[in-house]
Amino acid sequence: MTERKGTRQHRNKMIMTTVLTVIMVVCIVIVVVYFIKGKRAENTYQDIQQSAKVDQQENDDTEQEPHGDYDGMPVIDFETLWETNTDICAWITVPGTEVDYPVLRKTDSTELHDVYYLMHTVDNVEGLPGSIYIEPINAPEFTDANTVVYGHNMKNGSMFGSLHSFEDDSFFEENQYAYVVTPEKSLVYQIFATVVYDNRHITGTYDFTDKGQYQQFLDSLTDNRNMGDLFREGIDVTTDDRILTMSTCISGQDDKRLLVEAVLVDEYEN
Repeated sequence: MTERKGTRQHRNKMIMTTVLTVIMVVCIVIVVVYFIKGKRAENTYQDIQQSAKVDQQENDDTEQEPHGDYDGMPVIDFETLWETNTDICAWITVPGTEVDYPVLRKTDSTELHDVYYLMHTVDNVEGLPGSIYIEPINAPEFTDANTVVYGHNMKNGSMFGSLHSFEDDSFFEENQYAYVVTPEKSLVYQIFATVVYDNRHITGTYDFTDKGQYQQFLDSLTDNRNMGDLFREGIDVTTDDRILTMSTCISGQDDKRLLVEAVLVDEYEN
């Protein structure tokens, strides 16, 4: 009886060891695949940045001129971008951060709030880090009263991860512009607020074609009453303005979002 019990315990121990080994191997494979996919996506975005951003010194024949008043305003070759994905509608750059990416918008979707690019990269590969994107409810030309741009809060600072730098008072004061380039125009936005917001769906909650609802959203930014919120002095944003909302997650707070708000202050024909 004792021998039989010892055999059973040994068998159970072997089964447990096998199960734990399999779990460990699966976890290792998942981690390796995650890092391989992440590195591939990082290389993809780096290649796109190098190929699509025009070097003015090397391309004097380009018709699009840089704008000297704004350091870091990129010149973008959209024909090259569209070879990768025709859903690219713009390019966004935020000087002082790592934000320097194409903006995607699902053009063939019938859903106003399509989030395909939340989990698909610029070359349509599923998974993180996804893409910087706007929903189809927003115009690709960034002509709406409020264009909401989404991006993941990646731990390595890529995508919209580096927007959290705007939670620092000094960084917020020293870095005040965001640039959006479309095929038609170069848009200059001045960052006027960093707000820890709730996770409500902004374009699903507010109709920004209605000035009353637009004002409700503007009021909600200041009514938020988070001690860490920052607002730039001397900027009075009204419903006559066009604004840019950059939205990303906050680590460990699924019910919160970080919003970096900017108002259109200048634009140029490309």
